[in-house]
Amino acid sequence: MSRTITRAVVAVGGAGTKMAPITRIIPKEMLPAGRMPILEHLVHELRAARITDVLFVISSRKPQIPAYFGSGAAYGMDFSYRVQDDGAGPGAPVLAAETWTAAQPFVLAFGDNLIRGAADSEIPLQRLVSGTPDCSVLTRIFPADGIPAHETLLGAADAPGPGSAAVAFSRDLLDHAGAQWVHACAARWVLGPFVFEALRACPPRPSGELYLIDAIRRWISTGNELTALPLRPDDLRFNCDNWETYHDAVAALRS
Repeated sequence: MSRTITRAVVAVGGAGTKMAPITRIIPKEMLPAGRMPILEHLVHELRAARITDVLFVISSRKPQIPAYFGSGAAYGMDFSYRVQDDGAGPGAPVLAAETWTAAQPFVLAFGDNLIRGAADSEIPLQRLVSGTPDCSVLTRIFPADGIPAHETLLGAADAPGPGSAAVAFSRDLLDHAGAQWVHACAARWVLGPFVFEALRACPPRPSGELYLIDAIRRWISTGNELTALPLRPDDLRFNCDNWETYHDAVAALRS
């Protein structure tokens, strides 16, 4: 399927508590990785995927982000900002962007994740945007007994191969009990307008937080399908919400 997606919502509201106290004065997304902040790597990733309009959903504690990126003109893009301080969970930035998306499919990216494709291939986000339906996500396949902490699990997977063929993900794959391999979401989504109603219909967790993955899993369980596009083995992805993974990202960019 070939279509044009030009809008992206970037969620950058998290407090960064795992990396405190430095995140009291600088957002985790603005920590340097190589010669630019983590978030600037994402901006270049979006531009390479031909995204032209970006909405950053930030907290009022992160004025450094609009101060650094401004209007987006320096990147040949158009940047907007929306402040959200309610701490309502990772589904909340999506709902905050509903009017801005103008009922069009859009990319959702989490700003603390750094993803790089192999040097001789298109970036993973390009593959996701150009070739999958309007409910799709990049994933990383992990052995079920070796899932890193803080990964967002989607469901059962086949053993990873050298390629990255898209997988139609239906409700029979949601239960990963007994599975040897699992899909974990890799912080890059393509979503259509359906997601807003799915989020509104999804109850929050006991903490009061609304989770995108809960809404998507409920939506799949009613007979809908998501497309999971696994990262290739040589694609790099770092969830930089903790010091260990952040240091891994910095080391990888130096090599």
